[in-house]
Amino acid sequence: MARGARIACQVLLVAGIVAYQVLVHLGVTGSSDPARTALIMLPMIALGAWLLLRSPNRVVWVVILAAAAGMVFLLAQGTGLGAAALYGVPHAAAYLFMLWLFGRTLRRGREPMITRLARLGRGGTLPAAMEPYTRSLTLAWCVFFAVQLAASALLLRFASVESWSLFINVLNFPLLILMFAVDYGYRLIRFRGTPQSSIATAIQAYAKERASSLLPR
Repeated sequence: MARGARIACQVLLVAGIVAYQVLVHLGVTGSSDPARTALIMLPMIALGAWLLLRSPNRVVWVVILAAAAGMVFLLAQGTGLGAAALYGVPHAAAYLFMLWLFGRTLRRGREPMITRLARLGRGGTLPAAMEPYTRSLTLAWCVFFAVQLAASALLLRFASVESWSLFINVLNFPLLILMFAVDYGYRLIRFRGTPQSSIATAIQAYAKERASSLLPR
């Protein structure tokens, strides 16, 4: 029963994310009004509220969020994108951050991000045969993030706002799912017989490790 409820919640969560992305796309490509603007700004408002509630450096985050809001406003006014800029900037910022987060772990002497996630998801151990693959997968994710940024910039420059919004909103989540599905399918075939941990388990373990490292000793 508990398993069924958990699966139902996951399905509803995915459906909600997809529906939200479609609504944002309709809001970006339609006429601007307060309701649509609020819809597009909802993730930024939620992130800002979370940071202000959880971070000990609230003043710093207020300054950062105010600067980000000002940048979005100037971009919207200067480019004529209007409400579209409210979602375009967070999309670019998220992928730039992920590219930096994953890319820096590929430097010599560092443990690649996917290798670390896979190790934590298995309780701290990882089969030696999987280490080269997880390093290559980290690089593949970096390429994915870079392609997202480049495609968004090219569509914004040379295509219509509708095409650009379709890519960063409607297609964004399915492309992420496709990356996870290809990785999972390949691992099932390539590492048959090796227990596979879920991405949720690995992320939870990573979050706990990061949280514990920030606690005072």
